[in-house]
Amino acid sequence: MKPQVVAHRGSSACHPDNSWAAFEAAVNEGADVIECDVQSTRDRILIVRHDLAIGHRRVADMTLAEIETRAPGTVVLAELLTFAVRSAIDLLVEIKDPDAADAAARMIAASGRPERIVVGSFHGPALAMVKATLPSVRTSFMMGSVVAAEQLVTLAAALRVDGVHLCWETRAARPHRLLDHATMKRLRRAGLTITLWHEEREDELGAMVALEPDAICTNTPAVLRRIVDARSTSAAMQDGVPCDATREQSVDMMPSSCRQET
Repeated sequence: MKPQVVAHRGSSACHPDNSWAAFEAAVNEGADVIECDVQSTRDRILIVRHDLAIGHRRVADMTLAEIETRAPGTVVLAELLTFAVRSAIDLLVEIKDPDAADAAARMIAASGRPERIVVGSFHGPALAMVKATLPSVRTSFMMGSVVAAEQLVTLAAALRVDGVHLCWETRAARPHRLLDHATMKRLRRAGLTITLWHEEREDELGAMVALEPDAICTNTPAVLRRIVDARSTSAAMQDGVPCDATREQSVDMMPSSCRQET
């Protein structure tokens, strides 16, 4: 399996996260998916922002106009949906505030291509509510705790989600060792898509690609794009299949100032 390259808050190693610069760079660096964080303002505008507060004030207690004065250039979800269609890139929309889940899901369901958007959250009940109200919207439960495959399958079934997003990047020095192919197979037998945490170390990314998840998050999409395509090319050569060179331009697109030492 060739995992999707998910740009975590855009190409956020070199650009402010959840910004237009990060999203545009993610497209240029060959990402398949943009991951973003969504919450609602006091005047019920869905904005793309990770932190739940600006200074000492909660985003939910501020209007969009007030937020713009403190955080100029804040991206609005409706505009990002239009950008995604124009750029032909998928979205993984993480709900930061459970109270925004229903509105976000309805906006996604009404968008031009809901089949290319996934709603994710650490808040399981919010995802269950989304699925009960809008069954066609794909959902993914984000899990920070390391648990066995059977527990994940049971929890996913209870929440009626389509996939699991394992956020285990801080759970071990080499978090890929927390998974094995048996666990991956069990999750697949349950019909779940598997998204893995964000990672930037090249050797660790290579090990994650070898696990063959559906998607991997990263702040450096150009690096992961190169690793994924190189493995795909190698596998194709071993199988005697002509190589697809259409992604060659992504091999070295990341500026040298943004590359991280492994």
